[in-house]
Amino acid sequence: MVVENMKIEVVKEIALSIMGDDPAHGWPHVLRVLELSKRIVKEERLNVEEKALIIAIYLHDVGRFIGGEGHHAIKSANFSERLLKALGFKKEFIDKVKEIIVSHSYTLALKASSLEAKVLSDADKLDALGAIGIARAIHHGCRSGRSFDESIKHMEDKLLKLPDLMYFTYSRREALRRVEIIRKFIEEYKRERPRL
Repeated sequence: MVVENMKIEVVKEIALSIMGDDPAHGWPHVLRVLELSKRIVKEERLNVEEKALIIAIYLHDVGRFIGGEGHHAIKSANFSERLLKALGFKKEFIDKVKEIIVSHSYTLALKASSLEAKVLSDADKLDALGAIGIARAIHHGCRSGRSFDESIKHMEDKLLKLPDLMYFTYSRREALRRVEIIRKFIEEYKRERPRL
């Protein structure tokens, strides 16, 4: 048990060192997703494999910060496989963590099969909504060279659709609440924006 906890701590430290403090997809995002996941598990009274879920949460976006081609969720899953293998985790556990990570992605659009994958998927999407979701979208948009208008379009094209992708009742309810914050923001942005 102590050894397992030490291994999880090593995973945490490695993920933190790779991801840094980027508020959109770095360690602050991981901490919010961890908190949201705990809330989903509690509200839905789910019996999850906690260690697999926590490790997947720590590693689900590392692929955004490591080199190489490919989708960030697949890169994150492959990185997790190498890391967990080096730390001596069993193949079945590693495969479970990989499934949880790959299933979280909006753009890959894979159906989550395990409870843990559904929890991470919902928690990750919830963090893209509400006031934090707006801040993330604009921050990430600016860093990617998007204009404000392009960030608003991203909110309309992607973020407003996220409640339909939630697996759990609690997540859907919270997503609908957070989506209303984004809708109001978009309306106000369009009202204030000068007509050029």
